[in-house]
Amino acid sequence: MNATAVAAVVAQAAPLVACLTILLLLRRRPGLAAGVAIASLVVATVATAFLVAQVAVPNTSSVSQAVWLPIEAGPGLAFGVLLDALSTSMALVVAVITLLVMIYSLGYMRGDPGFARYFGFLALFAWAMLGLVLASNLLQTLVFWELVGLASFLLIGFWFERPEPAAAARKAFIMTRVGDVGFLLGVLLLISSLGNATIPDLLAAAPRLEGGFVTTVAALLLMGVIGKSAQGPLFTWLPDAMEGPTPVSALLHSATMVAAGVYLVARLNGLFMQAHAVMTALLWISVITALASATMAMVSEDIKRVLAYSSISQLAYMLMALAAGSVAAGFFHLVTHAGFKALLFLASGVLIHHAHSNEMRTIAAQGGAPRSGRIGLMAGSLALAGIVPFAGYFSKEAVLAALGEHAGPVALALAYAGAGLTAYYSFRMVFLTLRGSPAKPAGHEAASMAAPVLALSALTLVLGWLGGWFATRLSPDLEHHGALAIGAGPLTALTLAALGILLAWREYGAAAAARVGFVERMPRLRAFFADNWYLDRVYRATFVRATDALSTAARWHDHTILDGASDGLALGTVKSGRVLALLQTGYVQLYVATFMSVVAALAVWLFVGWMR
Repeated sequence: MNATAVAAVVAQAAPLVACLTILLLLRRRPGLAAGVAIASLVVATVATAFLVAQVAVPNTSSVSQAVWLPIEAGPGLAFGVLLDALSTSMALVVAVITLLVMIYSLGYMRGDPGFARYFGFLALFAWAMLGLVLASNLLQTLVFWELVGLASFLLIGFWFERPEPAAAARKAFIMTRVGDVGFLLGVLLLISSLGNATIPDLLAAAPRLEGGFVTTVAALLLMGVIGKSAQGPLFTWLPDAMEGPTPVSALLHSATMVAAGVYLVARLNGLFMQAHAVMTALLWISVITALASATMAMVSEDIKRVLAYSSISQLAYMLMALAAGSVAAGFFHLVTHAGFKALLFLASGVLIHHAHSNEMRTIAAQGGAPRSGRIGLMAGSLALAGIVPFAGYFSKEAVLAALGEHAGPVALALAYAGAGLTAYYSFRMVFLTLRGSPAKPAGHEAASMAAPVLALSALTLVLGWLGGWFATRLSPDLEHHGALAIGAGPLTALTLAALGILLAWREYGAAAAARVGFVERMPRLRAFFADNWYLDRVYRATFVRATDALSTAARWHDHTILDGASDGLALGTVKSGRVLALLQTGYVQLYVATFMSVVAALAVWLFVGWMR
């Protein structure tokens, strides 16, 4: 193997070794466990940075793989790494965000009885996500796709002793599995048609595949994308997943797990673009999801749930860009979102840690918010709202530009409306959390928590200016977004963002504000938005009720028919034995009399038969 392949293997192996070491040997050594996990991510970060530097030529890729299980009738089962601009950039994002979350967790999770287990699960997740990103073929992608789901289940349900996290973990696991059924079928169809081909070979063969087959495969793969990236209608698991530790929310719902679906569409873009009907469906699913999740964020009182809804919305913008044919715009927004959304979650964690509550009004009432939490929340909200010069402005403009060129005026108008709502709910969150609190000295937070927040705050001012760099690495369609672009599109988005912020200020931020939003003045509409557009009610009334009925029928059949038959046979045997036991009296005279009676009866029967 060459140096880049070795670096890719090292990047994946380091978290795996750390995970096994922690879970098998260091469960009772929490400090050492954290050190091993962080060291493994330092190694992974350095290795992925080396890969980014080495893979500098656009539109080129290299595959290094070994056959794990030879099969005479086919190419066998191979595992390896695919190194190109997309995979190496995504791997670096995963490694950096995971490293910062681990450092932050030193302070946030201090004293937790599951401290070592927590870092073991983080390392497991990092290994699974890096394996998914660098996978060279579909079978390998499928394996790591499921491992990501397993690791997220363990992290969301980390506090499994409490009923809410345990239920949230089950819900996330089940809802993403619904999508994964389609993903599995799509992968199996492709493997049956092309063999366990490398992804570049698959993309090269995509234009030659029959149209109906490509559409079917793309639709099945899209099911997995919708489940993993929390798009309509399979997004209600993500707000509930906020029951996990806040650093877990930052990791899973900024750049890693939920972005896996976005990455898959970008990775297999050449295949998806052959299925025009599927990409049109993806565009409209994303547009509707972006607007729906924005309305839910507008009425939520829990700061983490606001950020969860915003994650759903921003993932939808990434998928809009990909559906419009711009891999560079979608991936650029993925990267900037990774930075500012991790920042928002970690900053909110500082505030939650200080106030011991997720409720924004309670955090404000507590007062004395730590400085890093206030800075991080403001910087992240400006980026989320798309305010120049923060990162979200540049990447969102790239998405809107792609929609303007390829998606049509209706989708573009709805995307602009979503951008205005994003600014509104972002600063509703800021004003509810930081305004109106009693004047108190700023609280103190652990340096391990403050440092990642401040680093990400600075990063949100840098990432946005890398659009040109992404363009040269991925495609030329983003080149003009490398620096500040002034035109009708950016001015429209900025105007809508400013109006959203102004409305939030008027309702929540001003000294005379009633701190009640315009939606909250309409109780029925507010209830509709707050209850996830009643989607969970629909699921409970249909799928959950049907599943309960089916399980009840299966239980009755199992207990009444199957258990009844086996238990009845056993009971009949016991009762027969008891009846026969009555003959065992212990009196020899009775035994002799019974024997003679049987012999006499037999003799009579034989005599009668002989006489005939």
